[in-house]
Amino acid sequence: MSVPALVPSAAVILLLAALTADLLTCARERAPTRRDPLVAGAGLLAAPLLAGALALDAPAKAAEFLAAWGAALAMTVDLVVLLVLLTHRAPGAGENPGVRRVRSGSRRVPVAVGASALVRIVLVSTGAPGLGWLSAATGVVVLVGAWWLFRRDEPGLPEVRAARIAAIPVAVVLGAFAVTATGGSSPLVLCANLLALLGVARLVRAAAPLCSRAPGASVGGAAVLVFLGVEALLAGIAGHGPAQDASVTALSLTMTLLVVVLGAITAVRSGR
Repeated sequence: MSVPALVPSAAVILLLAALTADLLTCARERAPTRRDPLVAGAGLLAAPLLAGALALDAPAKAAEFLAAWGAALAMTVDLVVLLVLLTHRAPGAGENPGVRRVRSGSRRVPVAVGASALVRIVLVSTGAPGLGWLSAATGVVVLVGAWWLFRRDEPGLPEVRAARIAAIPVAVVLGAFAVTATGGSSPLVLCANLLALLGVARLVRAAAPLCSRAPGASVGGAAVLVFLGVEALLAGIAGHGPAQDASVTALSLTMTLLVVVLGAITAVRSGR
């Protein structure tokens, strides 16, 4: 067995250790830290490095990994958006800013990300079943949530405490969708999925305080939910779970990230 052939197996072990350490740290330190962007960025930088190592022995494997990572990343961005909407805490009147920062984090987020990782590991190992009905049902629920969010008149995101219990089930469902979208049951697919989850809990806890006070956050969140809901509903009607090619992945990432970036800029400007 050549050295490049050992890369996927070694990468799975390293990524499992890194993701576990990251989630345990986020569970202990729930307030955002300066390390959050670094950890999240490390996952993005590691993908081309791993693809380069694979390309030394088999360029086709490198291309397979990058395609799987792109699809998994698109699903993970969806997970970040949904976790922010479900778990954020609206700042209370007269609340101490330092207290608000600590409250903005939630142990439910690392648990949800861990559950999503566990589902991906299991389904990559055993094979993903047909998820057409689940995709269609998820699309309907998301579209209903988008309509409810769009009708809110609050300046930031509305806080719905009862919705927090849905964080873990949502992460599990999106984990199953990610395996369906990436396809295959090889270690490369598992590497792509684990790498896409690295730093997710940190992104959620960093974005939640900004979104909770951003003007127009409800409209932006509703727009993202409409896109996600229609995509899931159409995939379900077609009889399969989300299966993304490069163009769909690029569109999903671009649309979601554009709304998130515009919302973050608006939040920063309104806080001055």
